[in-house]
Amino acid sequence: MNYLAHMVVGAWAGLDDRGVLGNFMGDAVKGRDVEGMWGVDVGRGIRLHRAIDDVSDRHEASREARALLRATCGKWSGVVWDVLVDHVLASEFDGLATGCGALTAFAAGQEAVLARQREAMPERSRRFFDAMVAHGWLAGYREPDTVEAVLVAMSRRRVVAGPVALGWEAFVKDEAALREMGRALVQSMEAWGKAQNLVSLAEQHR
Repeated sequence: MNYLAHMVVGAWAGLDDRGVLGNFMGDAVKGRDVEGMWGVDVGRGIRLHRAIDDVSDRHEASREARALLRATCGKWSGVVWDVLVDHVLASEFDGLATGCGALTAFAAGQEAVLARQREAMPERSRRFFDAMVAHGWLAGYREPDTVEAVLVAMSRRRVVAGPVALGWEAFVKDEAALREMGRALVQSMEAWGKAQNLVSLAEQHR
């Protein structure tokens, strides 16, 4: 799951503003003692980000999707799948992102929360945030041209990542199946995310 999906699951899990920051910058943070480095609230977001990656990567729909994409994208099928899940979610946001409202409003709200905390981000996250806002990626993921452009740009980051550029071609070839896998994953992660919210509420009232 990519940035938009992480944000939606974070909303289902009831993250506060500091948790939203941690969830956003999860890929840029290393180490185990995240609470010691970032505080409890940001740490919860970081840990949720890692858990989302773990649970969604092991989901049956993700395993099937990676297998389907592997013929075209090789070992980069997982990277491509993360982006494609965001496309499925964005293009079917009203039906899949239960309780999150309209895509444009949700994206603007998440960007505003992060903008207020931009200076607290690691440099890597800050650079991505600036690019994400400048290019309108969150809402833009619903558009095929944006998704294809993102995949092509990702393919250029490393010489061996060329197959990532073929990700959109692979999606179009098996769109019906991949869309269904994306829906299944998001719907499963909704139940999982809301369960994390209930756990958090229980911990607060101990």
